[in-house]
Amino acid sequence: MFGASFVFLYLSSATMLGEQAAIIGLIIAFILTLVSDVPSGGIADQGLLLAWKMVFVPMAVMFLFSLLAGPAPQRLVREKIVERLRRAAGVLQGGSHAEALQDLLAEGNQALLMQMMLARVLRLAPRSETLWLTGAVATSYQVLLYASRHANAAGTETCPEHAAALYRLADQAETGELAQPADACGTELPVDGPLTETMARLAAPDGGAQPGFSPPEVVRADALTNPEHFRFALKTSAAALLSYLLYTGIHWDGIHTAMITCYVASLGSVGETVHKLLLRIGGCLAGAALGVASLLFVMPYITSIGGLMALVFLGVLAGAWISSGSERINYAGVQVALAFLLTVLNDFGPSFEFSQAGDRIIGILVGNLVVFLIFTRFWPKSALQTAGEKVSRAGVLLGLATERRSRSACIEAVAEVHSVLADADRLIETSVFETARLRPRGLDRNRLRDAIEELRILATALACGAISPDRARTSLAAIQARPGLLPTGSNTPRHDLVTTYRGSA
Repeated sequence: MFGASFVFLYLSSATMLGEQAAIIGLIIAFILTLVSDVPSGGIADQGLLLAWKMVFVPMAVMFLFSLLAGPAPQRLVREKIVERLRRAAGVLQGGSHAEALQDLLAEGNQALLMQMMLARVLRLAPRSETLWLTGAVATSYQVLLYASRHANAAGTETCPEHAAALYRLADQAETGELAQPADACGTELPVDGPLTETMARLAAPDGGAQPGFSPPEVVRADALTNPEHFRFALKTSAAALLSYLLYTGIHWDGIHTAMITCYVASLGSVGETVHKLLLRIGGCLAGAALGVASLLFVMPYITSIGGLMALVFLGVLAGAWISSGSERINYAGVQVALAFLLTVLNDFGPSFEFSQAGDRIIGILVGNLVVFLIFTRFWPKSALQTAGEKVSRAGVLLGLATERRSRSACIEAVAEVHSVLADADRLIETSVFETARLRPRGLDRNRLRDAIEELRILATALACGAISPDRARTSLAAIQARPGLLPTGSNTPRHDLVTTYRGSA
């Protein structure tokens, strides 16, 4: 059990498999926990066959549902392009869309380009449509950069002509019928303006650009050199095995969810782990309360399978509504639905049993406690330290962007910079769940936030051509040399991180 858990948890940290590898390790370890309860191999074979059916049926249902009712990838990309154009128009018109604009910049282009690659491979749309959408991904991102530059500039006036032209482009892009550049942008706009030129390229048949797409690396560059991958796999495997020994040692198999919790709640840093634990506990308690209320007040009146299905639908709907929120709370929605189902569905019909639901919820709480103790006592890694590493990586990427010859390559690098900085900002928020003892010396949260904001402005100015590459490198070196951006005793130099990481990048 420990060996299987360690291998797949290591792969979840060191490769692009991520949570999928952790789930595989969970399934293997959980199946191994049942071996001691099986008297013969034939029964074990039949049990595995039934388990495969249990997994295959919902997968098949989800596949058919997505095939018949799910949105096509090209449709999602088109909606995102339209949203970008309208948000940019709102900023140029003087509206308060700056925060939403920053969220769009943080998303980057990689996910959209992967969706377009999928649409091309599966031939889900005509070639002309995929050609325009692929190019419009990068061009619409450049429009966002110009709008962000406009919002950050002090004392700038509104641009109603550009805003009106962008709204027209968005309407035409939504219907899939783009006009010619002159008709789409209007003749009243200045022909030499960079934003006007970008909008004109957006109306071209190829969307104005054909950006290079580099798929994410399968194996991380530091998979064999970074000890954090080894420590993560070791700590999570130890927590899972300790939970297993705990509930088997006291002969309380009903709390087996303690071991499952260890696989789904463990993350790289203490702040992220504690944040996820709190969401899991809160969602679990809320879902359990909803399930208990259903058992007390609704279940006695259910007399058919249709009534039970309606109850399950409403309970899962509440969890799904929460899970569609931001990253700060969406995981709690999954726990609401899971705890509700564990409480209500204990058999092949309406249930009135409270003990199984209570055992599973107690197991979740026990697993959360075990993960918290191990991750805060053995090799604790602060979310603030990870945020500092993200800021350093953003500096590396921005330095490399100053060396890109083509505008499309520069925009691609700047989009990655914005994504990395968004991750750093999120990690700084989760650092509030850590104690002061865990935070590394030398790192200052406020200075990290200031550096993130300045790097965003610098990256946007570079992509818009408002600053020369030489001046951008000088400003970048000045930001990197500030104290409070690296922990005390770090081996990473404060000067010119671009040179330091040139080989690995």
